[in-house]
Amino acid sequence: MNIIAIGAHLDDIELACGGTLAKAVKAGHQVKMVVLSESSYFSFDGKLLRTREQAYQEGLNAAKVLGVENLDVLDFKSTAIPYSGETVTALDNIFAHFKPDLILTHSPFDTHQDHNNTSKSTISAARNYNNILMYEPFPPSGRSYVAFKPQVYIDITDTIDIKINSMKEHKSQHEKYGEDWVEAIRGRARMRGFESNYKYAEVFEALRFEIKF
Repeated sequence: MNIIAIGAHLDDIELACGGTLAKAVKAGHQVKMVVLSESSYFSFDGKLLRTREQAYQEGLNAAKVLGVENLDVLDFKSTAIPYSGETVTALDNIFAHFKPDLILTHSPFDTHQDHNNTSKSTISAARNYNNILMYEPFPPSGRSYVAFKPQVYIDITDTIDIKINSMKEHKSQHEKYGEDWVEAIRGRARMRGFESNYKYAEVFEALRFEIKF
């Protein structure tokens, strides 16, 4: 199966579905990660907090921890990813070449404008695909202004440590948010696991989901 995860920034995908992707790689599926922005960012007072080069290297290291070798990073500007024909066409081209069986992306109700526009662009580009799952917003990078409805649970008990180690490769974020960030990531996965009779889980909301017999 070809699985593609679309994120706005380098670290979004690992945070939302890193355990699922690591599990898929272990099972022998083809996994591709696509990040729409170059992922540098600045503080409100203009101080540079992460260069695009640092973001890319951290993202590359994180993907390798997950076992994902296929990572595309596009060149849209952080905080200004558009929902436009240009964005949709870029994803159209990627889908045409990769031919995904399953698409994972942000929720369109995420409060971060980049996440929101990435989700809408993905949904538009995936108009002819039947398996689209949206991952759960996670603060502080994003929250949901419409209640997230966990519908699909993936057992990541065997890959939770891989997910955590992948997140730690984003050293700029780890340094910024500290161990509380890491504990919160593990805690969310533990809560979702408890809901679904697993130890750790990741959850998704289904936009479309096809079952073949």
